[in-house]
Amino acid sequence: MRRTSRTRSFLTLVIATSISLAAVAPGIAGAKTGFGDVADDAYYTEAVAWMVSAEITTGIETGCFGPSLPVTRGQVATFLHRLDSSLGNEPVSADHPFVDVTASYQQDPVGWLFGEGLTTGVSPTLFAPQNSITRGDFAVLLWRYAGNPTPQANAPFVDVTKSYQRQAVAWMAEQDITTGTSPTTLEPDGRVTRAQAAAFLFRYVDPAEVTTVEETNKCTREIRLALEAGGLTTPEALCAAPLLTNFDVEYLVAVVEDRASASFELIIAAATIGADCLTPDRVADLSRLFL
Repeated sequence: MRRTSRTRSFLTLVIATSISLAAVAPGIAGAKTGFGDVADDAYYTEAVAWMVSAEITTGIETGCFGPSLPVTRGQVATFLHRLDSSLGNEPVSADHPFVDVTASYQQDPVGWLFGEGLTTGVSPTLFAPQNSITRGDFAVLLWRYAGNPTPQANAPFVDVTKSYQRQAVAWMAEQDITTGTSPTTLEPDGRVTRAQAAAFLFRYVDPAEVTTVEETNKCTREIRLALEAGGLTTPEALCAAPLLTNFDVEYLVAVVEDRASASFELIIAAATIGADCLTPDRVADLSRLFL
């Protein structure tokens, strides 16, 4: 590799980590939800737009809702807590016994769930907030939040065999909150994605009107992950990724491969990343990787 200047070295680091995005980087979807990874015509688009307008979600990072990612137990607790607030209630938190709930934003939601008797955790001292929630357990949480309503009939899903899930699933099917994964199956042990969680909550509330947004941001998650793979820490990458979304990926690749010259705008973006997102020592450390 030929020697390059420190400025070009840092620029190369920032750009090179974006090469892997050529085939997967998401473009801007429509201006309905504010998230670049939520298409205008997805089955969950209106649900996500409602969640945004009701302040139930702000996404996972700049421009990203993460519809295909599994929703965790901690996130579901937070969604339900915010949902309760959006419906005009004043959810009151309580002390909880779960030593594994460490995220500050989850303390009140989990304490509220516990205090209301909506959850007993996965053990007397564990809630497992980072675990993906299953379809069957999501049904139980939502059913308990609704007040344990008694369904009129059994659910049509032959694979729901856990006794504590049967009434909840039957109620969800009766209320058209779920149609299962087929006419006779629910896959109760399957994970719930963030898109599915949004759809379930939306169908439960059944709002009369949904407010959409006027502006959509590109999702920066893939860029952020690529920057981390290139050596940036998560906080550094979260800071840097939004500064690269305006550049065409093919052009960035061409610059890295010396088939094109870096534009003034790209040099400024790299300099801004160095100034705003990295300490001088970090710029030097990362630059040395390419010297």
